[in-house]
Amino acid sequence: MADEERGAGRDRIGVHRIRNCWALRREGLKGLWVDAEIATGEAAALVLTGSRRGRAEIPLADVRCIRASIDEGKFRWLDSFRCLIWCDDGRKFVLLPTSFGKIIYRELILELARGMKRVGRFDRVERGLQVWETAFYSVLMVAMAILIAYAAYDSLKTYGSARTGDIVFGCITGGFSLLLLVGSVAIWGDKKRPRPVRSFKDLRGVLP
Repeated sequence: MADEERGAGRDRIGVHRIRNCWALRREGLKGLWVDAEIATGEAAALVLTGSRRGRAEIPLADVRCIRASIDEGKFRWLDSFRCLIWCDDGRKFVLLPTSFGKIIYRELILELARGMKRVGRFDRVERGLQVWETAFYSVLMVAMAILIAYAAYDSLKTYGSARTGDIVFGCITGGFSLLLLVGSVAIWGDKKRPRPVRSFKDLRGVLP
């Protein structure tokens, strides 16, 4: 009965199955997966239901920020995707795709963004990693560049640099260190840096 009252005056847009995680279990959603659906109408909301038990409702009007991100692996199939949701009441949710449900996850995030646009809050939809993650990757790349450059310097200092092979080695390691330094700056570019999305096409750039 309570569910019927909550659903009064609403239309529901499909059910999208996503992976359960610690952040969702903390909100009382139990089970291996979570069913997510967008309820539109008078009180638009994202409704999450645990496969075993638990239910959480996130009114779109109370969403402070939605941030979709991609953590790129060495190969495309190693990419990991995530969407963070911060609410005005302090709650935080994490949406993750299942192993074979990346397309379902993509459709869910796009529907969520469309819902935010309908309630006039599309400016709250962002893309990119969290600031601390971007900073960590950037510092890590700088540290690797310094380590490689020092190893090359120490090697050339120990064995001398008159030989052609040593000069080539120095050029290669120096170039690789420079590449890492450039990468540490580029990581703050559009793809990693947290920022509001410009359009749905822009949002798709961090979706499967």
